Amino acid sequence: MEDMLSFIEKYPEMVIDARDATRKADLPNYKPGKDYDKILVCGMGGSAIGGDLLKNLLRDLRGTSSGKLPIYHIEVSRRYKIPSNIDDKTLVFCVSYSGNTEETLSQFVELKRMGAKTIAITSDGKLGEWCDNLGIPTVKVPRGFRSRVAIIYVFVPLLEYVAGNLLEKDIEESIEVLKGIANDETERENIRSIAGVMKGHWIVVYGPAELEAVTYRAKTQINENSKLPASWGVFPELCHNEIVGYEDNELNKDAYVLILRDAKAEDNEAISVRIEATKDIIESKVKGIAELGSVGESRLARMLSLLFYIDLLSYFLAKEDRKSPEKNDNIDRLKAVLREKVNMQERLEKELI
Repeated sequence: MEDMLSFIEKYPEMVIDARDATRKADLPNYKPGKDYDKILVCGMGGSAIGGDLLKNLLRDLRGTSSGKLPIYHIEVSRRYKIPSNIDDKTLVFCVSYSGNTEETLSQFVELKRMGAKTIAITSDGKLGEWCDNLGIPTVKVPRGFRSRVAIIYVFVPLLEYVAGNLLEKDIEESIEVLKGIANDETERENIRSIAGVMKGHWIVVYGPAELEAVTYRAKTQINENSKLPASWGVFPELCHNEIVGYEDNELNKDAYVLILRDAKAEDNEAISVRIEATKDIIESKVKGIAELGSVGESRLARMLSLLFYIDLLSYFLAKEDRKSPEKNDNIDRLKAVLREKVNMQERLEKELI
């Protein structure tokens, strides 16, 4: 089996592949404002993060010179049932890299029953099979990647369909930034050294609200790849509650804090001051504090650069602790129990037929 690091290093190629796959797909030309004013992304785990990134990105581009994007409500659904506010002005993306995520399949069946405007993003599996049989528009992305390192393949098609024509320069910049990171051995060694210090500890990830989805992604990648407990929070909200939790030295003394920095997000002086003040307050309470900074001019490039760094860090954390970043034994055990006791796929297929 190919090592996970080789997949992570393909980030720049993935952006190009995912963009091309979306452009080549036979997708309906739904017009924002006319055909839809809401977007729902149905997914779980790494497949749902793409919806969070889209929501995070477009929220802060609205009304700016780089955006001029239409305004719509974006929601991400991580459950078996679709939200109750779905109507004929909702565009739905069912996203499952493997194509076999049972919660997403359950929502797909419900959406099909109600005739919702649906586009699927998948590599294969039941979702791909059902969409082929039912004529549901689908972006087919390459198979063979671990779902949690296929984030580019489930995010870029969303972005390309919704705003690709408006953010083409940002996408091109992102590709160049990711190529630079992939070839930067100095930065890689810096991340490896951070992992060497943090290995085997509880990790708390903090970032500015502008990078909320990226911060959450960091937490989940540390969970899945590194097999470590982790939590997350965003500035300025954490300064109103979580910071108080550091008054107990004993409970926090073995935790490492990872702060995601973004110079553009910290243009607001108050955010920068909050981050530095928080570091001063908690520094003596925790095992240590490390930082990762974004690269690039556009919001998209800065988000993707941090996603790349985070994947590298989570990979090196696993290797430093002699763990396999590829395996997910607890998830596999849980899926086995669900197959035995619920057998959701078979139930859904009968309902669909």
